[in-house]
Amino acid sequence: MVKKLFIYILFYFGLICGLCSETIYSSNAKTNSIDLNIYDGPKSLLLNWIASDTIQSKRIKIFRKSGIDGEFELVANILESKSMNNRYLDDSCKNSIRYFYYVEIVDGLGNIYKSDNLRPSFGALTKPPKVLLKSYNNLWELFVTVLRNSILKSNPEANYDHIHAITNLLSKQGSNKNTWVDNFPIQYLNGAKSIIENQEINYFGNNFFDQFQKYEELHRNQFFLTPSEWDSELKNNFIFAKEKWFLLKDSFEDYKNIIGSLPSVFILAAEKGFEDRNEVKLLVVDFEMLTQQKVNLSHFEESIEVDLSNMLDSKTIISINTPSDWDFVKLNIDDLEVDRIDFINNKKVMKTLAQEIVLTDKPHLTMSKENSEIWLNEFYWNPITSNITVEVAGIYTGLNSYIISIDGEEIWSLDLDPSFDMQYIDSTFNLKLDIMIDNVMEFKIKGENNTSRSLEVVKLSKAESISNHRFPDGEAWRKSSKNSFGSKNIDKKTMMDSSLIPELFVLYQNYPNPFNSNTRISFDLLQDATLSLYVTDATGRIKTIFSDREFYNSGKYSFDWNAEIFSTGVYFFTINAEVDGYASVIFSRKMIYLK
Repeated sequence: MVKKLFIYILFYFGLICGLCSETIYSSNAKTNSIDLNIYDGPKSLLLNWIASDTIQSKRIKIFRKSGIDGEFELVANILESKSMNNRYLDDSCKNSIRYFYYVEIVDGLGNIYKSDNLRPSFGALTKPPKVLLKSYNNLWELFVTVLRNSILKSNPEANYDHIHAITNLLSKQGSNKNTWVDNFPIQYLNGAKSIIENQEINYFGNNFFDQFQKYEELHRNQFFLTPSEWDSELKNNFIFAKEKWFLLKDSFEDYKNIIGSLPSVFILAAEKGFEDRNEVKLLVVDFEMLTQQKVNLSHFEESIEVDLSNMLDSKTIISINTPSDWDFVKLNIDDLEVDRIDFINNKKVMKTLAQEIVLTDKPHLTMSKENSEIWLNEFYWNPITSNITVEVAGIYTGLNSYIISIDGEEIWSLDLDPSFDMQYIDSTFNLKLDIMIDNVMEFKIKGENNTSRSLEVVKLSKAESISNHRFPDGEAWRKSSKNSFGSKNIDKKTMMDSSLIPELFVLYQNYPNPFNSNTRISFDLLQDATLSLYVTDATGRIKTIFSDREFYNSGKYSFDWNAEIFSTGVYFFTINAEVDGYASVIFSRKMIYLK
């Protein structure tokens, strides 16, 4: 009877164990078909498993037990679509405990595959750090932080905010002067000079990798990286950052020249028709010089004195309200006009350094509008006849569609054929507009569901004609006296062979050059001609006009230019000569103003 009872007990115990093995140790599972590795860390254990490519997994189950004598428990049940590259981060572990794991994969047919549960993989938390760990999203974020600390160590007098702004550029697209202009705070320029221009310090020396040894154990699991992946990604980050750094360093001088050519303050943006007011946003370039200058905003005979002494407070963008009936505003510094912007009703607009007007709610310094394969390249507006001729240019790939509208109504849906060559397409429109108001032309890119997004806006004045083109093609807007619709803008400028220039005039280099306040510009005019002579900054913005299409007899001429009211930087003086029967001839020379 005792023996029989004993047999019954064994049978019952075996049945219970069988049920348990069905839930935890599935009898139909293919064991050892998954290779599981555990990577230790101070706060978590990283599981990484490798399964055959033939397994079409649908669900992944993670089992864990505490210590060799513990019982396996299901700790994660993951849909394959939500898994991260066959990895699982277990951050619920406790110190001084060894954890054992195995992984089960269920495919779409219900087949089960699992790692070795008899000799399961194991791991334990390493010694926790003495200080609280900072959390990073990825290795690149950690990499940049280490780089910043390295730069600060080499430049103890540097401002960390300046270092932070410089290294942020490594994550931005591009590495030229535009990248600096669009992404670097203008008020940090002086602070960046010592860091960027220091030729004696190599921030990417041989010991740079040594700094990461202590970080690997602390953060590798957090980034879901294996040791070999950590090494590979760290090396790739190093190569990328080093190359990008030196490209940015090479373009820093161009960026300085651009900023140096700007006035101490200029108009960045304007808005009209919101809350019954006009608002102008000024961007401050040079705080120190601005406090010594007289600044006002004007509209015809009206003007507003701008007292910036109580407004600066280290802010670079300052908002000024103007009368609601103003349709444009001029910025004057020491009674000299340095900038202007048109108000556009019910629009918030921003002006780029390429003299483009774009729509935005968040004005900021930028070199040019949003990049596009097709752009507005030239236009002529006649308010008397309400005729407008528009030229677009670019190398069209066919990926996007573009339209031109007047006051929101589409007038031209651009019909372009994809080509590897530069295209110039122009068209003339006779518009039926209300000549009593200013109208707005917009260049837009088409989106999905018949939507569109504005790339650039142009105000068509009711009072004066406008003739503008980009020079060279695709660059900054400039006023033009002659149109070249359907062809390169540079063609008209160089229609006369450059070898003929001495037959019209000889433009000498200014003297002295570089100069610190005054310089002399001289030229010999060999024939009677209509001349324009002016000075521009590096972005093409006209600073001083000596002559505007005035007739001159042949002879020798000199003009003195005082640059004290302008910022240090590169400037150009340009002569434009026209002789009857010939296209105008333009020639420029560069000069450098150093205070």
